[in-house]
Amino acid sequence: MRMRFVAVSAAVLLAACAAMQQQKKEIRPDTGEFKNLKVLPQNITHDELIATMRGFARGLGTRCEHCHAANPPGSKEQFDFASDAKPEKNVARTMLRMTRAVNADYLSRVNEHGQTVTCITCHLGHTVPPPPPAPPAQGGAPAPPKP
Repeated sequence: MRMRFVAVSAAVLLAACAAMQQQKKEIRPDTGEFKNLKVLPQNITHDELIATMRGFARGLGTRCEHCHAANPPGSKEQFDFASDAKPEKNVARTMLRMTRAVNADYLSRVNEHGQTVTCITCHLGHTVPPPPPAPPAQGGAPAPPKP
C-alpha cells in the first residue's frame, strides 16, 4: 500500500513538473511578459529571450544596462526593458537585422558547414569591434624556407 502511494505521488509530481515546464515555454508577450519586441519574434519564450540577451552580452562584453534604461530607484524592476530611451537598443536592433541578412542572404549560399555570424564574430567581446590585424608587408624579402 505504501509503495503504491509513493508511486502515485511520484507520478503526480512528474506530471505537475511537466505541466509547469510546458506553461513556462508558452509565455507570450500578450500576457504582458514582453513588450516592444521589434526584431525578436513575438512568440519568443522566456528562456529563448534570456539566452539571446546573454549572447549579446557575451559578444559585446556588456551587461543589461548597456541597452536597457534603468527604472527609478524603488521600482519593482531594475530596468525598463520596453523603453527605447537608450540609442544602443536601436543600434542592437539594426545589428541583429544585419547579421540575419548576412546569414540568410550570403553565408547560407556559400557555407557548407552551417556556420553563422553572431555578435562575437566581429565584436570579440567589445562594444566597438577591434581593428583587424595589419596585412602582411608587400614586397620585402621572401620568408625563409621552413626546415
